[in-house]
Amino acid sequence: MPSKKEIIDVICIYILENNLHPKMRKYIMTVLERATINKALNLYAHHIGDVGVEIALPGRAKNGWKKYCKLFCDNVIFWALVDTGGDVEKQRKNSISAILEALEEQDVNRSMVKIVRQGKISFDGFFHDRTVKKFAKKASGDVEYISIKVTLHSIKLSTLLTTLHDAVVELENNYIFLHDVDIATDCHHVTSRPILHEYLEKIFGDELEIVNDRSRVGDHCLSWIAATDDDQKVRCKVYNKFVQMMESAEVMSSLGSRMESLVISTIDEKLHKRLRKARKTGLSRLEVKFYGGDLYDHAYYENYLEQVKEIIQECPTYEVPFAEYWKYMASKITSMVAVFASGVDRSAFAYCHWRNSITAKKYGTMREKVGRDEALKLLANYSFNDRPIYLVEVSLDDPSKEIVVTKYSRPDGCTMMTLVAGRQNGLYPYAYHEDIYEFASMGIVSTNNITINWPETRLRKSSPPLVDIHQVAMDGEDLYMQTTTLVGTKTSYKIGHGILDEHTKYTVIAAMWQKFGNQDHEMVG
Repeated sequence: MPSKKEIIDVICIYILENNLHPKMRKYIMTVLERATINKALNLYAHHIGDVGVEIALPGRAKNGWKKYCKLFCDNVIFWALVDTGGDVEKQRKNSISAILEALEEQDVNRSMVKIVRQGKISFDGFFHDRTVKKFAKKASGDVEYISIKVTLHSIKLSTLLTTLHDAVVELENNYIFLHDVDIATDCHHVTSRPILHEYLEKIFGDELEIVNDRSRVGDHCLSWIAATDDDQKVRCKVYNKFVQMMESAEVMSSLGSRMESLVISTIDEKLHKRLRKARKTGLSRLEVKFYGGDLYDHAYYENYLEQVKEIIQECPTYEVPFAEYWKYMASKITSMVAVFASGVDRSAFAYCHWRNSITAKKYGTMREKVGRDEALKLLANYSFNDRPIYLVEVSLDDPSKEIVVTKYSRPDGCTMMTLVAGRQNGLYPYAYHEDIYEFASMGIVSTNNITINWPETRLRKSSPPLVDIHQVAMDGEDLYMQTTTLVGTKTSYKIGHGILDEHTKYTVIAAMWQKFGNQDHEMVG
């Protein structure tokens, strides 16, 4: 089987030799950059603090939850029909535009709209047969669906139901249908996945259907499948909101940053208000996903969530202040890793402060078009006091090129702050407005000479680093500097008969035939 380098070479040659649309070219190159950086971070993950190695609940034992807020909706999923024989990309864009227009007409405040998957229609009852057949009459190819996620700013349920109903009716005329809606409430106190699992097993016994997603969500979240009184399928979920915000941007991202939402109150004012009230107790979210294309009245959703709250009310919980959980996380930080990836005409920088070994989530961010000098300045700004800093340098043009790892350190006795990314992953954040809270006031207190904060004066690319760092010898450290590359041996890669998911559409951007043994094989990327 060809090596990973050969596959990437084919993709790169395809990009260079074909007149790809600039946006498609940029997208492919960004995917390759992220894959390269993630691989590099994984290689040196043992130098990144693992906050998932323990199930930490550093607080007083309690029973159940308290202070539930009013019901709100934070996510809506639409499914749209597409004709694979037509311009699929144009249809995808048109579907998103139609959703945006319908929501804006109803003044629905949303933060993000994105396509999460495309696949074949399984005729499981969601789409009416006559709807698909009507669409198929005009189609020149197979009829498939795209799943579009709309992230909302914790809109109060009573408000949303009124506005969303008219939008749903309008979208159905464009073959765009409501697939599911998340109804949620936040509350004080927290628990863990094993504790809640054991509690629910005592109630439901063998009838309990737990969602097998621990490798995606970790030990502070649990989901289970249930049904309403009228047999509508639902998925119930309870998770520690603070932990979720501290570990990654979202479930589908491996590297992300969300601590800015802890201190910038204007990103989601209602959520921030709930966070402030729960600083001493911990904040959990109870979320129920209702499947199906119908919207119900407020009482329907309220009654079902009341049933779920009653079921979980006697579950063992803990009162865990944000500050205490942060101290646990900080105790796991013994060093940090950053990556500088460069090529002939492109470069990127990424930092990682901590990780969760269960979910493979990493806390940090990546930015493109960062030169090496700027990378060293960012390395100084995002590093920790009294802890080693590892800069991993990799090639974006030749994955087989030797990796260079350099160890740095802040000066002895340094007490300078450590930055985290700002809004929209900005790498030069500062406290630019009175609505920005101190990190310490939201529980991110100074501990073990780690102080997370933003400066009050504006940072710019031309600004000097917050602190000077110096190179440190790595005598005796097992970093494989002379032998490590981003490409494994040929025996590391096997024929991928089962690596693709069924009912999912993939785009082939490069393909070639090559003989291995006595057979010809098609290699695609």
